[in-house]
Amino acid sequence: MWYNSLKSAPNEDEQERRRAERMNREAAVRPILTCRDLSVGYGEAVLCSGISLTIREGEYVSLVGPRGSGKSALIATMLGALEPMAGEVIFENGLRREQIGCMPQDSEIRGTATVRDTVLAGCLGQMRHLFVGRAERRMAMEQLERLGVADLEKRRIGELSGGQRQRVFLARALCGKKRLLLLDEPLKGLDVAARDELFSEIARIREEDGCAVVMVDSEAIDGTVLHISDTVRFCGPVEEYARSLPGQLTFSGHIL
Repeated sequence: MWYNSLKSAPNEDEQERRRAERMNREAAVRPILTCRDLSVGYGEAVLCSGISLTIREGEYVSLVGPRGSGKSALIATMLGALEPMAGEVIFENGLRREQIGCMPQDSEIRGTATVRDTVLAGCLGQMRHLFVGRAERRMAMEQLERLGVADLEKRRIGELSGGQRQRVFLARALCGKKRLLLLDEPLKGLDVAARDELFSEIARIREEDGCAVVMVDSEAIDGTVLHISDTVRFCGPVEEYARSLPGQLTFSGHIL
């Protein structure tokens, strides 16, 4: 089951104000992707079922829950890389596949490719010809400069720190004009300083581009993910997550 989170508020008036603001925001913003009664998994193993979720233009959605609960499978299904086991994913208001940028888990991207070639791979969906041209190289360099890693263009991915790699992968996901970013565990393995820096970059990009962001996080240790999101979805029983170490740290020992 998937659950909406309940965000704490200082008092009832503040809670009501936030609720009204959110309702107004949702009424004004167009949906771009809808999951309708979706079941996802690998092979014959269903990891999560009954998922109904609407992502709106410019919205920040966090998917939180224990590892193995289907969050990455849901991201892959939204992207079209994985067929739904039941239900459907609907692109709305003109959303196209090439307008979705995906940042897979760090552990899924290794090897000896250079930073520049890694980011150029993100241009493939935008290309109208069979070769990498000047426009694609310019697009890749613009995103590397935007993320502050242009000076690393000739380095190999395996030589970079975790924070540097994540910036490069984010630059790759941003190639072309994106309306939706799917970020699978972008904070995994980063220290506190690197986490904060990446959070700031994602927030800046969302503000500048107006794109929606869906971010997977298994831990949400400091609670930041919960508080900056417009919508938080939990995978698995909320009690199970809340009693885990990350949940205890997030909710300060108070089980919701």
